[in-house]
Amino acid sequence: ADEFNRPDLLTNVSNNIILPAHANFSAATTSLKQKKDAFISNPSSVTLDSLKYAFNAAYLVYMQVETYSFMPSEGIKNLNVFPTDTGQVGTNISTGTYNLDAANNIRAKGFPAIDYLLFSQDESEVIALFTVDANAANRKQFLNDIINEIETVASNASTAWNSYQAQFISASGTDIGSSVGMLVNDLSFQLERCRRERVGVPLGYIGLINSGTTVSKSVEAYYSTYSKELLIENLRNCKVLYTGGSGTGFDDYLEYLNAAYKDGLLSDTITHQFNIAIQKAQAMPVDFSTAVTTNKTEMESLFIELRKLTVLVKVDMSSQLGIIINYSDNDGD
Repeated sequence: ADEFNRPDLLTNVSNNIILPAHANFSAATTSLKQKKDAFISNPSSVTLDSLKYAFNAAYLVYMQVETYSFMPSEGIKNLNVFPTDTGQVGTNISTGTYNLDAANNIRAKGFPAIDYLLFSQDESEVIALFTVDANAANRKQFLNDIINEIETVASNASTAWNSYQAQFISASGTDIGSSVGMLVNDLSFQLERCRRERVGVPLGYIGLINSGTTVSKSVEAYYSTYSKELLIENLRNCKVLYTGGSGTGFDDYLEYLNAAYKDGLLSDTITHQFNIAIQKAQAMPVDFSTAVTTNKTEMESLFIELRKLTVLVKVDMSSQLGIIINYSDNDGD
């Protein structure tokens, strides 16, 4: 019988990983909001540089929380739907009328929209768009609204997790709706996203079939050329969730079950595959938007390693733990 101490795993994950991550994200978005206020009050090279720095910092910290899609983190993924719908962003600014909760704005807000607004032109042109352009006032208002939404979502999630933690730990089964089940599903889905959206789509993959046409603009953070750093940080945080950091994690659960993989332990195989994928990403000499053409072979190798990692978690680990993967895709895994 499976008598693994799942409440201990959930206590460690919530205390030492999820709650601190949300607190960090909330603090980073508060700083982002402050830098935004300073820039809107006085658009200049100094305030723009400070805002860009705060944006990059908050985007990186966001990778700590993007994995979690269930309450009270529900909605966080909507802050990072890329690539940016630049046409919709332009419409929102020119009309000055928009509803950020509407479906047509899912790709016209959050971090991708900020990435476009701050980095798509050179510094002087960006400042001009926020000062002397005919739509400068609307542009300021739109930037204000999308950053305020990020800060609100981050703050609400951080606060709500403190109340939700006891319920999270008590749901210690492995059935659909259990905390362990939701974590495994979210970890699997996040690795799918790294493989598919962050690497596969820019390379031209449709599922597992290569169309032969690269789409560099589909990378995450295309305008700030920050996609490589974001993927690495995302994978690092997925690995922390898997290992439990310095406490009890899913690797311990697999070891308890003595789950085997080929000639070794499944727990060690997954840890090793995380390391391989991270190292592949780190070794890329340029940002992914450039690498899909100049270093396509290396990018395809990264795609393959991410696919191996996805299958190990989505298929092998979930099977050993008795977890049902309850999201659907048609990528052929």
